[in-house]
Amino acid sequence: MGNTCASVHIAMTGTIDDAVKGVVRAYSKLGFERAKTKPAEGGRHVILLRSEGDAFLSLYDSDNAALDTGELKDLALAASKIFKTAALCTSLYDSDTFEVVLFNAGKQIDLVISNPEEYSGPLKMLSAKPRATEWSKVFGRPLSVEDFTRAINSDSVFADDVVAQLSRLAGLTGGQSQLHYQNLLEDGSPTHRLHFTRQASAPRAVPEGQVALRNYFDPDNSRMLMVYPASWPVALLEETRVTWLMLSEGAGFKDGSLVIRVTGPDGLTIASGYLDGSKFHNGQIVGPLETAPPAATPASVEELLKSKQFEVASGASESGSRTFTARFPTVDIPSKAPDRPTQILLVLQLQVVASHVGEWDIAVSVQPQSRMDFQHDLPRARLAAVEQTWLPVVSGLNPKAAYETSDLPQLQPRGAVMLNELRHRQAAVARDRRLNHFAIASNVAIVQDEGQSTRDACRSYLEAWLRPLASQTGEVRIHAEKHMTAKAYVGKSKKTLSVSDFQRDKTWTKLFDDGSNYQSVFAAFFPQDAEYPIAGIGLQVGLEDYPEQWREHYEQKLADTLAGMRGRPFEKAPIADTVHVFNWVINHDDCYAYVGTSIGDMKDRIDEFVAHQPVLQAWHSQYTWRPLFDHADDYHRTVYEESSVLNWFRGILQTDGGLDTSKMSVQWCRNVLRMVTPHMWVCRTLMNQLDRAALDPVAQVTEANDAFKIALREGQGLDELELALLPILPVESVRILRR
Repeated sequence: MGNTCASVHIAMTGTIDDAVKGVVRAYSKLGFERAKTKPAEGGRHVILLRSEGDAFLSLYDSDNAALDTGELKDLALAASKIFKTAALCTSLYDSDTFEVVLFNAGKQIDLVISNPEEYSGPLKMLSAKPRATEWSKVFGRPLSVEDFTRAINSDSVFADDVVAQLSRLAGLTGGQSQLHYQNLLEDGSPTHRLHFTRQASAPRAVPEGQVALRNYFDPDNSRMLMVYPASWPVALLEETRVTWLMLSEGAGFKDGSLVIRVTGPDGLTIASGYLDGSKFHNGQIVGPLETAPPAATPASVEELLKSKQFEVASGASESGSRTFTARFPTVDIPSKAPDRPTQILLVLQLQVVASHVGEWDIAVSVQPQSRMDFQHDLPRARLAAVEQTWLPVVSGLNPKAAYETSDLPQLQPRGAVMLNELRHRQAAVARDRRLNHFAIASNVAIVQDEGQSTRDACRSYLEAWLRPLASQTGEVRIHAEKHMTAKAYVGKSKKTLSVSDFQRDKTWTKLFDDGSNYQSVFAAFFPQDAEYPIAGIGLQVGLEDYPEQWREHYEQKLADTLAGMRGRPFEKAPIADTVHVFNWVINHDDCYAYVGTSIGDMKDRIDEFVAHQPVLQAWHSQYTWRPLFDHADDYHRTVYEESSVLNWFRGILQTDGGLDTSKMSVQWCRNVLRMVTPHMWVCRTLMNQLDRAALDPVAQVTEANDAFKIALREGQGLDELELALLPILPVESVRILRR
């Protein structure tokens, strides 16, 4: 873990007595009053640091020592007005991100943060030249644009160094902005210390004693919920974990109950449940609650987990529905007070088992034990128990094809490890039903990146599909990421617009400007009052940017990899980027109506795009998969690629660093098919590697714009199509033999 701290620094020349009086007045603006003696509990401790000759008075607040809840900014604003001077509020989080806010004479002047394009809040953020001008004026020292450029674009990978450089520009030279409250509390340096208690009249965000829960979603834990009103597929007789996330934003509680209503046929059993709470910040769990027991020993970890589990009892049954009840265990959720620096995340999980094919709606009501009656209804989940109708050939499990692995244990140095990982992957594929169930309709096209002309074509395609949204209510949430810089910085931006007019906003146009340098662009569409999106679009460019001196090496490695997969030589080719453009919608009549589309419309649109834009490959899919490809946070594979026994992390060559870095390149996409569906297109290079005599009996093939449409013939299975496409599938085809 890196340095995490937050503090306020006030420029002043007065005495320490004047400083104390001003700080007390500033805290009174926040609803605190000075305590004459140290409070027994519930108080706040503030350390004032100012050495001889210092131009700044630094404040370290016990309740905002690591993370600013917003109070430090309010304090800096109030202090700058009281002292008629400048004040800096500085924050560091784990040495990765920083925030420096400048106030002067009661006004917020500037904000400097590690990810400026990701910020969409209310604070003013100056551009380069005005920033140099304002800081020079406020601190009475000549500062240039170059000074700030050097400070912000430091060669160091640590945000500490950037904060230190910015502090020096203001004249704060003693490292005060990188100190933590605890450092000063424990050392013996001369400081002034103040104690405060909250004024009785200070307002509360939530009425005292009132529990308040808010639903929270993330892509991994909430994926079952986020296909609703379609259903998420599960395997028969396999225990499946359904997860809900909640943020506690009111009074604390220790225990409570659940009421679970399951609508659908008999056959779904709820085996058990689990509930726990954690500290939560910036989308990540950052530690146990204060009420958690001391760190568990390895022997007690299992007991601790068991203590969070609970039994679920079957209750009353009605026609088509069944009620279950449960008491969840003691969780000791503390109250979420304004002075608490982190949020409180609750994780609720139910273990369910389906005994036969069917579909069920699950509605859960959480009822914490509190002084006031309170009930929180969670988002509905819809599960479908699905039999496996397609066991992909690339999984090595299909009975129509044998997958040769006898040589793996002899491969050195990682053969045994790779064999173990292959078996683990196959076990996961055997339980996965996403290729067997239609929850999301999507289109994907992969084209070579030709700059602005490619983006214009993609924009026209997406806008035509989205045009009916002009008559709808709701919002579009946009997330965009720029290409990673040489210093591993990724600029990110977020914006929310109305669905009725977002295409007229200048932000939308900028997303498709080649000069904007965006690597990933996502837009998700939320109907009025919806908690998660029902449709979306995206445009992603190849992630990797190979240094010139390494290009020839990577080009050769990719050629060697393809040769190893296919058992024949491949020519080395220059590394070039692709653009992956896509759109998706949840498979439900209400969702199709909202977007103004249909299955037939989506197929027609992908065919029309291919007819006018040269593609490497394209497809229309009807699986449980929302398109997502490589971006700054992670590598991503298609749902079909995830069924392959290819080891994407290790690669197939013993000296290779993996396959993820190559799969968005032109060389890969013109030689390896990323998805198999009943409706897809491939370029001539891919088609030339196939045996038409094997393909034609399985699929109807038509040509347009130097690409070939492959449509599965009625009565043919997708595994038969795979066998006809074997020379271009994402697998070591040399290992597969038809039985």
